[in-house]
Amino acid sequence: MEKKKQQPHVVMVPLPLQGHVKPLLCLAQLLSEAGLYVSFVNTTQSHKRFTNVETITTYFPNIHFECISDGLPEDHPRALLTEYFEGMKRETTPHFKELLLSLGRKSLTGSSPPVTCIIADGVLPFAVGVAEELGIPIFSFCVHSARFLWGYLNIPKLIEEGQLPFSVICCQHKKDSVSRWQLVSLYQWSSWTGRHFPAQRLTGILHFTRSHHPIIKFFVGETIAMTKTSGLILNTFDELEDSCIYHVSSACNNLYTVGPLHAHINSKLGDRARTIASHGSLYSVEEKCLEWLDSQPPKSVLYVSFGSITQTSLSQLMEFWHGLVNSGQPFLWVIRPGAVIGEEGNEGIPEDLLPGPKERGYVVEWAPQEQVLAHHALGAFLTHSGWGSVLESIVAKIPMICWPYMGDHYINTQCVTKVWEIGVELEAWDRSTVEKAIKSVMETKKEDFQISMDKVAKLAEDTISKGGSSSQNLDKLVEDIRKIKATA
Repeated sequence: MEKKKQQPHVVMVPLPLQGHVKPLLCLAQLLSEAGLYVSFVNTTQSHKRFTNVETITTYFPNIHFECISDGLPEDHPRALLTEYFEGMKRETTPHFKELLLSLGRKSLTGSSPPVTCIIADGVLPFAVGVAEELGIPIFSFCVHSARFLWGYLNIPKLIEEGQLPFSVICCQHKKDSVSRWQLVSLYQWSSWTGRHFPAQRLTGILHFTRSHHPIIKFFVGETIAMTKTSGLILNTFDELEDSCIYHVSSACNNLYTVGPLHAHINSKLGDRARTIASHGSLYSVEEKCLEWLDSQPPKSVLYVSFGSITQTSLSQLMEFWHGLVNSGQPFLWVIRPGAVIGEEGNEGIPEDLLPGPKERGYVVEWAPQEQVLAHHALGAFLTHSGWGSVLESIVAKIPMICWPYMGDHYINTQCVTKVWEIGVELEAWDRSTVEKAIKSVMETKKEDFQISMDKVAKLAEDTISKGGSSSQNLDKLVEDIRKIKATA
C-alpha cells in the first residue's frame, strides 16, 4: 500500500479518434515503463472497439483502462466533429468529473495511488475545466505539428488586426471535394517561422468567410487553452521543427517535445514493441497482408492509406484504382468501411476493390501500419498526411505521395514536399496524375527522395537516442510529474 501511495498516478484522456488515441497510448506505455501508474480513459463507445486490451495490460501492468460515457445517444452522429465536440462539452463533463472523484475514493482504500495529474488531448472541450475545478494539475497533449499549432496561436491577433477573415474561397482545390470544413491548406505557411505571423502567409492555409465560424472559434479556443496548462506535450522533435517549436515554447508554461513517440517505444522495447504495435487500435487489423508483403520484391510496394477520417467519392476511388493499376507497381491499399461517401460498409464498392488479394495488389479494411512501413517490400506511401502517418513514414525511411484532406494535412504536406523534400503532393486525383506521382517517387526520382529521407530519418533516430533532445525531454516530463507528486 505504501508503494502505491508513493507512485505518481497520471490520468490520460485521448480524443476518441484513431489518430489521437494511438500517440497518447504510446506515451502511456512510456510513462508506465518509467514506473508511473496510468489510468487511460476511453469513452465507452470507443473502448468497445479497442483491440487487445488484455495484451496491453499484460505487457504494461502499470496501465489501467477506465471508461466513461460521452453522454451521447448510441445513434448520435460522431463523425460530424463540431456537433460531437459540442455534445462532449455539454454531456461528458459530469462523467469525467465523477471518474476523477471515484479514483480519489479508491486511493483512500489503497487500491490505487492518488491522482497526481491529468494529461488530456488538447482538443477535448471538458478536461481543463474539470481539472481546474478539482485542483488537479493538467498537461495538454497535441497530436499536431508545432508548425500547425503556431499558426493557430496567431489567428486571434490577425482577426484583431483586421487581416482575417479572407474572402470566400471554400474547399475548391479538389473537384468533387467531400470536406465540409472551411479550413483549407496553408500553402505558404510551412516555410515561414517568424515571430509575427502575417496574414498573407495564411493564404491557402485558412480560408473562412466568418471569423466566428464555429470550427475556427472552437479550435482557436482549445489551442489557446493548451498554452495555459501546466505543460504542453508535442509528438514532434526539436531538430524537425526547430523555429516553430521555439515560438510555441514562448507562448506556453512548459513545452515537452517528445516525439516520435512510437519510435521511443520501438527503441525501448525491441521485439516486444513489434508484438504490440497494432494493439490498442480502434480497427480490427488484418495481418495476413504481411504474408503477402513477404512475397514481394524489395522496395516495390506502394502502401495506400488515407487514415481513419478521410472519405472519398466513388468516382475518386475508381480514379485512384486505375492510377494504381496503370503504374505497374504492386500495392497494399486500405479501404476501411465507410470510407466512400454514401456507402454503408463496403456496399456499392466494385468487387475489384473489396478486401483480399488482387492481380497487382492487396486490399484490406485496416492494416498494421507500423509493420507495413517497416517491411523490406515497401517503396512509397500514398497518404492523407496526418501527422502520425508522416512521423511513422519518416522513421521507416519511406518517401510519401501526399493527398491532404483537411486541417493540418496541408501544412504537413508542404513540410514533406517543400521543407524536407521527402515526397510529392498529389494535386489532382485523376488516374494519370496518380500514375505520374507514383512513378516519380518510385522510379524517376527514387534515389533523390531516398537521400533526403535518410537525412530526416537520421534526425529522428538521434533524437530518441540516449542524450538526444526528445529522450531528454521525455525524462524531464517524467521528472516534473514526480515533482508534482512530491509536493502534493
